[in-house]
Formats: sequence, structure tokens, C-alpha cells
Amino acid sequence: MNREEKKALTRRQLIDVATRLFQQHGIHNTDLKTIAAEAGVSVVTFYKYFDSKETLIGTIAAEQLNELFDEIMAITNQTDLRFIDKIKAFATLSQQKQQEIATTFGDEMMQLLEKDDSAVRAVAESRRDEFFEAIINQGRDEGFFTTNVSTIAIRVYIDMFVTYPNVQASLTSGSGLTRRELDTQLEELFFFGLMGSVDAAHRDQLNEIRKQQKG
Repeated sequence: MNREEKKALTRRQLIDVATRLFQQHGIHNTDLKTIAAEAGVSVVTFYKYFDSKETLIGTIAAEQLNELFDEIMAITNQTDLRFIDKIKAFATLSQQKQQEIATTFGDEMMQLLEKDDSAVRAVAESRRDEFFEAIINQGRDEGFFTTNVSTIAIRVYIDMFVTYPNVQASLTSGSGLTRRELDTQLEELFFFGLMGSVDAAHRDQLNEIRKQQKG
């Protein structure tokens, strides 16, 4: 094993050990000495790889986000899947991952993810850009977006749509609408609001999507 391979292995070991300790004891209750000792290195060696505990936490958070977006992009790249289903998958997977991170690592990790100046947020934005570029291009290719609507406007609209699962239960509570009924109405707004005009082919396509969901 050469020097670079050994350095990569040590770095990986520090990340894996820290992840395990954070899960077992929480981020706040895990100090650098414990991480270094469990990884079989000195604190001095630790600082050769990470300049602070927060930097290490950020590295772990970035890995969690990349795992999420790897799953999302795998779905996005499926050529036989309709783009509305890809958007729903993005919303669902994002919500699940947020809950998983909060449950596994606690509030400290979520606070780091929400910091405006966080390097982790830069990773999230970069991967989101990747997703939106792919999904909007597919929507344009399939004729779902009218040509006089900008990519930025479409992205903002989709972004609002994908945050819906976070508030779905509160919106339907006491409204007299079932979740499926609200989903149907939002799909109508999503497609026909963006398309500018409704043709029979696109309405038939949306109806076909609904049939598949009910089946």
C-alpha cells in the first residue's frame, strides 16, 4: 500500500468511526479524542485530515446528501419513467432522507445542513441543479412546458410542488378533501398551468398516469 492509499484509508476510517459514534452517542456527546482513539490514530493525526469536528460532520453530511442524490439521479435517468413520477420520487426521497438524518444524527446535523454559509448546502444546491436540469429538459422534450416559460420559472414551480409532501397532511386535515383528490387537483394545476393550453394528447397522458397510480 502506497502513501496516498494509506492516507485515503485513514481518512475513510475516521469518517466511518465518527459516523458510528455520532449515531450511537449523538454528535454533541462525541469528542475528537474518542473519534481518534476509536480510529486508532492520535489527535494530531486527526487534524491532518480534518481541521475541526464541524468539518468532519460536514463531510459526513455531504456524503449523506450525495447518497440521496445518487438514488434520485438513478430514477431520473430511467427512460421509461414519466417525468411527473420522477418529481414525486424526488420529493418522497428527500423527505425520507431528512427524517433519516434527523433521527440518526439529531438536531446538530440538521442545523448544519440549514446554515446558509455551509459547504454542505453548496453540495445540496449543486446536486439539485443536476436534478432540475435533467427533469426540465425531459419535460420540454415531452412537450409539457410552453416555450414562453423560462427554465427559472419552471424550476421555482417544480420546487413548490416537491415541498408539498411536507405539508400534505396539514393541508387535507379538515378540508373535506382526501389526499388523492388533492393530488389530482395539484397535478391539474401543475400540468395545465405550465402548458399554457391543453390538448387532448396531454390530458390523455395525465389520465393514463392516474390509472397507473390507482392500479
